[in-house]
Amino acid sequence: MGCCFFSTPLENDGFSDWPFIEFFLSDLTKATKNFSANEIISENREESSNVVYKGLLSEILDFVAIKRFKNSEWSDHEEFAEDAKAVGELKHKRLVNLIGYCCDEDERLLVAELMPNDNLATLLFNQKNQTMEWSMRLRVAYCIAEALDYCNSAGFASYNNLSAYSVLFDKDGDPCLSSFGLIKAINYDRSQRTRGIVNPKSVTYRFGTILVNLLTGKQVPPSHAPEMINGKDVTDLMDPNLKGKFSTEEAFVVFKLASQCLQCENRKSLITKELVATLKAMQTKTQTPYIQMLELAKPHEVGASSSQQQQQEVRKGAYCQPHLKCKM
Repeated sequence: MGCCFFSTPLENDGFSDWPFIEFFLSDLTKATKNFSANEIISENREESSNVVYKGLLSEILDFVAIKRFKNSEWSDHEEFAEDAKAVGELKHKRLVNLIGYCCDEDERLLVAELMPNDNLATLLFNQKNQTMEWSMRLRVAYCIAEALDYCNSAGFASYNNLSAYSVLFDKDGDPCLSSFGLIKAINYDRSQRTRGIVNPKSVTYRFGTILVNLLTGKQVPPSHAPEMINGKDVTDLMDPNLKGKFSTEEAFVVFKLASQCLQCENRKSLITKELVATLKAMQTKTQTPYIQMLELAKPHEVGASSSQQQQQEVRKGAYCQPHLKCKM
């Protein structure tokens, strides 16, 4: 027994390096207060059997998100560990950082950075007194396209059940893609014996559904997304809560992209670099106000941050607390 093992990132485009850790179940049980219902932070109905908890590992690692899978999804301990380590190597500013996993008897858990400002589904569909501004919606589309493009270039072309619940907001109010869907995609591809082949409805098609969500402000099931926009005028589709405060030209571009994505059932994928380039051209507003556009959590609401020196030590792998019982 040691402290932890480390993975080498393919690329670092914004996040500092973190050690990749195998945790004992006892530590994650304690961190989530015995997997208390009060610590559940996931509200994704599509994956109700796989619950995400908020957990406090230590003052050093701070609060984290812990996903607990049904053990039937990974009967093989080594396969789950291999999949977790592979995704743990991905480092990008638009991708939530995976920092560890747990395989203990029948348990399969993942540990990731906690995104303190909720998900797109909550902020877009369930905010009664506040409407997400058009520029923020464009920002979401661009950031998630960036994340998918990075994952695709790193060899992760699939993503399981991409949806508004997969889009999380960091402490600065910027959107990031959850890393949990990447792990499930690997397992799905393996079970279907199509590893590396894109299921259009899980990536391109579902990205089109997210674009429809952003245009309409409505929670549209993926199966209904095409009928939502086919034969419609973009101005008739737009979220009435925007009260006309959007660029019709930009909305048409997003509408066109959504249409293209939803017609990709017979193709492997829409070229993600094209999506990024098109959406990047519409990012004209400074990034500074984004955190002011949403009712975001204050840092103390999700736990005080560790000191800068301590966090640097953890990320470099120079510090590991004995009571964390990290495996090696």
